[in-house]
Amino acid sequence: MKKVNKIAFIILFGFLVTNCQNEEINSPESQSEAIATNPKAPTQNQTAKTVSGTVPSHDPSTIVKSGVNYYVFTTGDNIPMTYSSNLNSWTWGTSVFTTTPSWITSYVSGFTKNFWAPDVAWFNNRWNMYYSCSTFGSATSTIGLVTAPSISQSAGTKWTDRGMVVASSSSSDVNAIDPSILVDGSNVYMAYGSWHAGIGVIQINPSTGKTTGSRTIVAGGNSASWEAPCLIKEGSYYYLFVNRGSCCNGVNSTYYIVVGRSTSPFGPFVDKNGVSLKSGGGTTVLASQGNYIGPGHLSRIVGTQKGSVHYYDGADNGNPKLEIVYFTWSGGWPTLSY
Repeated sequence: MKKVNKIAFIILFGFLVTNCQNEEINSPESQSEAIATNPKAPTQNQTAKTVSGTVPSHDPSTIVKSGVNYYVFTTGDNIPMTYSSNLNSWTWGTSVFTTTPSWITSYVSGFTKNFWAPDVAWFNNRWNMYYSCSTFGSATSTIGLVTAPSISQSAGTKWTDRGMVVASSSSSDVNAIDPSILVDGSNVYMAYGSWHAGIGVIQINPSTGKTTGSRTIVAGGNSASWEAPCLIKEGSYYYLFVNRGSCCNGVNSTYYIVVGRSTSPFGPFVDKNGVSLKSGGGTTVLASQGNYIGPGHLSRIVGTQKGSVHYYDGADNGNPKLEIVYFTWSGGWPTLSY
Protein backbone atom coordinates (compact mmCIF):
# COMPACT_ATOMS: atom_id res chain seq x y z
CA MET A 1 0.00 0.00 0.00
CA LYS A 2 1.29 3.44 -0.89
CA LYS A 3 0.44 4.99 2.47
CA VAL A 4 3.97 6.01 3.22
CA ASN A 5 2.96 9.40 4.62
CA LYS A 6 0.08 8.14 6.77
CA ILE A 7 2.11 8.56 9.97
CA ALA A 8 2.41 12.29 9.44
CA PHE A 9 -1.35 12.67 9.84
CA ILE A 10 -1.56 10.33 12.79
CA ILE A 11 1.06 12.39 14.64
CA LEU A 12 -1.02 15.51 13.99
CA PHE A 13 -3.86 14.08 16.02
CA GLY A 14 -1.86 14.34 19.26
CA PHE A 15 -1.90 12.32 22.43
CA LEU A 16 -4.36 13.93 24.86
CA VAL A 17 -7.56 12.28 26.03
CA THR A 18 -11.00 13.82 25.91
CA ASN A 19 -13.73 13.08 28.44
CA CYS A 20 -16.39 10.66 27.27
CA GLN A 21 -20.10 11.31 27.53
CA ASN A 22 -22.43 8.80 29.13
CA GLU A 23 -25.06 7.01 27.08
CA GLU A 24 -28.04 4.76 27.60
CA ILE A 25 -27.30 1.19 26.49
CA ASN A 26 -29.79 -0.81 24.50
CA SER A 27 -27.58 -3.53 23.03
CA PRO A 28 -28.07 -7.27 22.53
CA GLU A 29 -26.31 -8.30 25.72
CA SER A 30 -24.86 -6.59 28.78
CA GLN A 31 -21.34 -5.21 28.51
CA SER A 32 -18.14 -5.51 30.51
CA GLU A 33 -15.84 -2.70 31.57
CA ALA A 34 -13.97 -0.58 29.01
CA ILE A 35 -10.67 -2.04 27.88
CA ALA A 36 -8.82 1.03 26.64
CA THR A 37 -8.80 4.81 26.42
CA ASN A 38 -8.11 6.64 23.20
CA PRO A 39 -4.92 8.71 23.38
CA LYS A 40 -5.89 11.02 20.54
CA ALA A 41 -6.42 14.73 20.93
CA PRO A 42 -9.44 16.53 19.47
CA THR A 43 -9.13 18.59 16.31
CA GLN A 44 -12.09 20.84 15.52
CA ASN A 45 -13.64 20.16 12.13
CA GLN A 46 -14.41 23.63 10.85
CA THR A 47 -15.31 23.10 7.22
CA ALA A 48 -17.43 19.94 7.01
CA LYS A 49 -21.02 20.38 5.93
CA THR A 50 -22.63 17.77 8.15
CA VAL A 51 -20.04 16.72 10.76
CA SER A 52 -18.81 18.59 13.80
CA GLY A 53 -16.86 17.77 16.92
CA THR A 54 -13.57 16.07 17.65
CA VAL A 55 -13.36 13.89 14.59
CA PRO A 56 -9.99 13.76 12.86
CA SER A 57 -10.40 10.63 10.81
CA HIS A 58 -8.49 8.48 8.33
CA ASP A 59 -9.83 5.30 6.70
CA PRO A 60 -13.15 5.31 8.59
CA SER A 61 -14.97 2.03 9.05
CA THR A 62 -18.59 1.52 8.19
CA ILE A 63 -20.58 3.62 10.66
CA VAL A 64 -22.64 1.25 12.82
CA LYS A 65 -25.27 1.75 15.49
CA SER A 66 -25.27 -0.10 18.82
CA GLY A 67 -27.67 1.08 21.51
CA VAL A 68 -28.39 4.79 21.13
CA ASN A 69 -25.09 5.72 19.51
CA TYR A 70 -23.37 5.46 16.17
CA TYR A 71 -19.73 4.35 16.13
CA VAL A 72 -16.90 4.75 13.63
CA PHE A 73 -13.43 3.22 13.92
CA THR A 74 -10.38 4.58 12.12
CA THR A 75 -6.70 4.10 11.34
CA GLY A 76 -4.49 4.85 14.34
CA ASP A 77 -2.94 3.54 17.51
CA ASN A 78 -4.96 0.63 18.96
CA ILE A 79 -7.87 1.36 16.53
CA PRO A 80 -9.38 4.67 17.65
CA MET A 81 -13.15 5.12 17.93
CA THR A 82 -15.52 8.08 17.92
CA TYR A 83 -19.24 8.02 18.65
CA SER A 84 -22.33 10.15 18.05
CA SER A 85 -26.03 10.06 18.75
CA ASN A 86 -26.97 11.91 15.56
CA LEU A 87 -24.23 11.42 12.91
CA ASN A 88 -23.39 15.09 13.35
CA SER A 89 -21.57 15.78 16.60
CA TRP A 90 -18.82 13.23 17.30
CA THR A 91 -16.78 12.57 20.44
CA TRP A 92 -13.67 10.50 21.11
CA GLY A 93 -14.38 7.18 22.78
CA THR A 94 -12.38 4.11 23.77
CA SER A 95 -9.95 2.35 21.46
CA VAL A 96 -10.23 -1.35 20.67
CA PHE A 97 -6.86 -2.60 21.93
CA THR A 98 -4.67 -1.94 24.94
CA THR A 99 -1.90 -4.21 23.64
CA THR A 100 -1.12 -5.65 20.21
CA PRO A 101 -2.14 -9.32 19.80
CA SER A 102 1.03 -11.40 19.87
CA TRP A 103 0.23 -13.39 16.72
CA ILE A 104 0.53 -10.33 14.46
CA THR A 105 4.33 -10.09 14.47
CA SER A 106 4.49 -13.65 13.15
CA TYR A 107 3.01 -12.29 9.93
CA VAL A 108 4.23 -8.67 9.95
CA SER A 109 7.68 -8.25 11.45
CA GLY A 110 8.16 -4.87 13.06
CA PHE A 111 4.47 -4.09 13.39
CA THR A 112 3.65 -1.65 16.16
CA LYS A 113 0.28 -0.49 17.46
CA ASN A 114 -0.68 1.54 14.39
CA PHE A 115 -3.60 -0.43 12.91
CA TRP A 116 -5.07 0.53 9.54
CA ALA A 117 -8.48 0.73 7.95
CA PRO A 118 -10.86 -1.31 10.16
CA ASP A 119 -14.34 -2.34 9.11
CA VAL A 120 -17.17 -3.67 11.26
CA ALA A 121 -20.38 -5.59 10.52
CA TRP A 122 -23.11 -7.38 12.47
CA PHE A 123 -23.58 -11.10 11.79
CA ASN A 124 -23.63 -14.33 13.83
CA ASN A 125 -25.25 -12.36 16.66
CA ARG A 126 -22.11 -10.29 17.26
CA TRP A 127 -20.11 -7.37 15.95
CA ASN A 128 -17.23 -8.53 13.76
CA MET A 129 -14.38 -6.07 13.28
CA TYR A 130 -11.73 -6.67 10.62
CA TYR A 131 -8.52 -4.66 10.82
CA SER A 132 -5.26 -4.31 8.85
CA CYS A 133 -1.66 -4.74 9.98
CA SER A 134 1.19 -3.76 7.71
CA THR A 135 4.21 -1.49 7.43
CA PHE A 136 4.59 1.44 5.08
CA GLY A 137 5.00 0.49 1.43
CA SER A 138 5.10 -3.25 2.17
CA ALA A 139 3.12 -6.14 0.69
CA THR A 140 3.68 -8.17 3.87
CA SER A 141 0.37 -7.63 5.60
CA THR A 142 -2.46 -9.34 7.45
CA ILE A 143 -6.11 -8.76 8.27
CA GLY A 144 -7.27 -9.82 11.73
CA LEU A 145 -10.64 -10.18 13.46
CA VAL A 146 -12.03 -9.16 16.83
CA THR A 147 -15.63 -9.66 17.95
CA ALA A 148 -17.97 -8.22 20.57
CA PRO A 149 -21.62 -8.85 21.55
CA SER A 150 -22.30 -5.11 21.48
CA ILE A 151 -20.49 -1.79 21.37
CA SER A 152 -20.86 0.67 24.21
CA GLN A 153 -18.94 3.75 25.26
CA SER A 154 -20.42 4.04 28.76
CA ALA A 155 -20.62 0.36 29.73
CA GLY A 156 -17.46 -0.70 27.93
CA THR A 157 -16.92 -3.08 25.06
CA LYS A 158 -15.31 -6.49 25.44
CA TRP A 159 -13.48 -7.28 22.20
CA THR A 160 -12.31 -10.87 21.74
CA ASP A 161 -9.37 -11.41 19.40
CA ARG A 162 -10.03 -14.15 16.82
CA GLY A 163 -6.67 -14.10 15.08
CA MET A 164 -5.67 -13.96 11.42
CA VAL A 165 -8.22 -13.90 8.58
CA VAL A 166 -5.99 -13.49 5.52
CA ALA A 167 -2.32 -12.62 4.96
CA SER A 168 -0.03 -11.60 2.10
CA SER A 169 3.72 -11.76 1.73
CA SER A 170 4.58 -10.54 -1.77
CA SER A 171 3.48 -8.01 -4.37
CA SER A 172 2.19 -10.84 -6.56
CA ASP A 173 -0.65 -11.39 -4.07
CA VAL A 174 -3.61 -9.21 -3.04
CA ASN A 175 -2.30 -6.97 -0.26
CA ALA A 176 -4.06 -8.03 2.95
CA ILE A 177 -5.31 -4.61 4.06
CA ASP A 178 -8.40 -2.40 3.67
CA PRO A 179 -11.19 -4.92 4.39
CA SER A 180 -14.78 -4.13 3.38
CA ILE A 181 -17.51 -6.44 4.68
CA LEU A 182 -20.81 -7.05 2.93
CA VAL A 183 -23.56 -9.02 4.69
CA ASP A 184 -25.93 -10.26 1.99
CA GLY A 185 -28.65 -12.28 3.68
CA SER A 186 -27.02 -15.46 4.95
CA ASN A 187 -23.85 -14.78 2.94
CA VAL A 188 -20.90 -12.63 3.97
CA TYR A 189 -18.18 -11.34 1.66
CA MET A 190 -14.95 -9.43 2.18
CA ALA A 191 -13.37 -7.18 -0.42
CA TYR A 192 -9.81 -6.12 0.33
CA GLY A 193 -6.54 -5.05 -1.23
CA SER A 194 -4.29 -2.19 -2.19
CA TRP A 195 -2.12 -1.62 -5.29
CA HIS A 196 0.08 -4.70 -6.03
CA ALA A 197 -2.12 -7.51 -7.46
CA GLY A 198 -5.33 -5.48 -7.17
CA ILE A 199 -8.59 -5.88 -5.25
CA GLY A 200 -9.79 -9.30 -4.14
CA VAL A 201 -13.16 -10.64 -2.96
CA ILE A 202 -13.49 -13.73 -0.78
CA GLN A 203 -16.42 -15.33 1.03
CA ILE A 204 -16.58 -15.32 4.83
CA ASN A 205 -18.01 -18.18 6.91
CA PRO A 206 -20.56 -16.39 9.14
CA SER A 207 -20.05 -18.85 12.00
CA THR A 208 -16.31 -18.29 12.30
CA GLY A 209 -15.78 -14.93 10.64
CA LYS A 210 -12.92 -16.52 8.69
CA THR A 211 -12.56 -17.09 4.96
CA THR A 212 -14.01 -19.95 2.97
CA GLY A 213 -13.13 -20.79 -0.62
CA SER A 214 -10.60 -18.87 -2.71
CA ARG A 215 -10.32 -15.18 -3.42
CA THR A 216 -11.06 -13.66 -6.82
CA ILE A 217 -9.27 -10.58 -8.15
CA VAL A 218 -11.97 -8.17 -9.33
CA ALA A 219 -10.19 -4.85 -9.96
CA GLY A 220 -6.77 -3.37 -10.58
CA GLY A 221 -3.54 -5.29 -10.76
CA ASN A 222 -0.01 -4.64 -12.02
CA SER A 223 0.64 -2.32 -9.06
CA ALA A 224 -1.89 0.25 -10.30
CA SER A 225 -3.46 2.64 -7.80
CA TRP A 226 -6.46 0.65 -6.60
CA GLU A 227 -7.23 0.42 -2.88
CA ALA A 228 -9.83 0.91 -0.13
CA PRO A 229 -12.68 -1.08 -1.74
CA CYS A 230 -16.29 -0.76 -0.63
CA LEU A 231 -18.59 -3.63 -1.64
CA ILE A 232 -22.35 -3.07 -1.35
CA LYS A 233 -25.55 -4.46 -2.85
CA GLU A 234 -28.41 -2.41 -4.26
CA GLY A 235 -31.31 -4.15 -5.93
CA SER A 236 -30.03 -7.03 -8.06
CA TYR A 237 -26.52 -5.61 -8.48
CA TYR A 238 -23.35 -5.69 -6.45
CA TYR A 239 -21.38 -2.44 -6.58
CA LEU A 240 -17.67 -2.15 -6.02
CA PHE A 241 -16.41 1.32 -5.13
CA VAL A 242 -12.63 1.70 -5.15
CA ASN A 243 -10.15 4.50 -4.58
CA ARG A 244 -7.82 5.55 -7.39
CA GLY A 245 -4.91 7.95 -7.00
CA SER A 246 -2.87 8.35 -3.83
CA CYS A 247 -3.67 9.26 -0.25
CA CYS A 248 -1.87 10.58 2.78
CA ASN A 249 -0.28 13.69 1.31
CA GLY A 250 -2.58 16.36 2.70
CA VAL A 251 -3.75 18.91 0.15
CA ASN A 252 -1.63 17.15 -2.46
CA SER A 253 -3.54 13.87 -2.09
CA THR A 254 -5.12 12.70 -5.35
CA TYR A 255 -7.68 10.13 -4.15
CA TYR A 256 -10.94 9.84 -6.07
CA ILE A 257 -13.62 7.15 -6.01
CA VAL A 258 -14.79 5.04 -8.95
CA VAL A 259 -17.46 2.35 -9.21
CA GLY A 260 -18.35 -0.72 -11.23
CA ARG A 261 -21.23 -3.16 -10.91
CA SER A 262 -21.85 -6.88 -11.36
CA THR A 263 -24.59 -9.46 -10.82
CA SER A 264 -22.10 -11.44 -8.68
CA PRO A 265 -19.97 -10.33 -5.71
CA PHE A 266 -17.05 -12.01 -7.51
CA GLY A 267 -17.49 -9.93 -10.67
CA PRO A 268 -16.84 -9.21 -13.39
CA PHE A 269 -17.36 -5.56 -12.40
CA VAL A 270 -17.80 -3.10 -15.27
CA ASP A 271 -18.37 0.65 -15.37
CA LYS A 272 -21.15 2.57 -17.14
CA ASN A 273 -19.29 2.18 -20.43
CA GLY A 274 -18.94 -1.56 -20.01
CA VAL A 275 -15.19 -1.41 -19.26
CA SER A 276 -13.94 -3.93 -16.71
CA LEU A 277 -12.38 -2.69 -13.48
CA LYS A 278 -9.59 -5.18 -14.22
CA SER A 279 -8.85 -3.27 -17.43
CA GLY A 280 -8.71 0.26 -16.05
CA GLY A 281 -12.44 0.91 -16.05
CA GLY A 282 -14.38 2.68 -13.32
CA THR A 283 -16.98 5.46 -13.36
CA THR A 284 -15.95 8.38 -11.14
CA VAL A 285 -18.52 9.09 -8.43
CA LEU A 286 -16.63 11.41 -6.05
CA ALA A 287 -13.51 13.56 -6.50
CA SER A 288 -11.96 16.66 -4.95
CA GLN A 289 -14.33 19.60 -4.53
CA GLY A 290 -12.98 22.84 -3.09
CA ASN A 291 -11.61 22.15 0.38
CA TYR A 292 -12.81 18.53 0.16
CA ILE A 293 -9.56 17.12 -1.20
CA GLY A 294 -8.89 13.48 -2.00
CA PRO A 295 -12.10 11.83 -0.70
CA GLY A 296 -11.58 8.19 0.12
CA HIS A 297 -12.43 5.02 1.97
CA LEU A 298 -16.14 5.03 1.29
CA SER A 299 -18.65 2.92 3.21
CA ARG A 300 -22.44 2.86 3.43
CA ILE A 301 -24.47 2.77 6.63
CA VAL A 302 -26.47 -0.45 6.49
CA GLY A 303 -30.13 0.07 5.62
CA THR A 304 -29.68 3.70 4.52
CA GLN A 305 -28.55 5.79 1.58
CA LYS A 306 -25.98 7.52 3.75
CA GLY A 307 -22.31 6.70 4.03
CA SER A 308 -19.00 8.19 5.03
CA VAL A 309 -15.60 9.11 3.64
CA HIS A 310 -12.50 10.81 4.86
CA TYR A 311 -11.17 13.84 3.04
CA TYR A 312 -8.18 16.14 3.41
CA ASP A 313 -9.30 19.55 4.62
CA GLY A 314 -7.92 22.30 2.43
CA ALA A 315 -8.90 24.86 5.07
CA ASP A 316 -6.99 23.04 7.84
CA ASN A 317 -3.55 22.23 6.46
CA GLY A 318 -4.79 19.07 4.76
CA ASN A 319 -5.72 17.28 7.97
CA PRO A 320 -7.94 14.21 7.37
CA LYS A 321 -11.59 14.59 8.44
CA LEU A 322 -14.77 12.53 8.52
CA GLU A 323 -17.75 13.47 6.36
CA ILE A 324 -21.18 12.03 5.63
CA VAL A 325 -22.06 11.38 1.99
CA TYR A 326 -25.35 10.55 0.29
CA PHE A 327 -26.09 7.89 -2.33
CA THR A 328 -28.56 8.60 -5.13
CA TRP A 329 -29.45 6.17 -7.92
CA SER A 330 -30.47 6.61 -11.54
CA GLY A 331 -30.72 3.88 -14.13
CA GLY A 332 -29.02 1.43 -11.80
CA TRP A 333 -25.98 3.65 -11.25
CA PRO A 334 -25.02 5.62 -8.13
CA THR A 335 -23.81 9.14 -7.58
CA LEU A 336 -22.34 10.47 -4.34
CA SER A 337 -22.73 13.91 -2.83
CA TYR A 338 -21.89 15.73 0.39
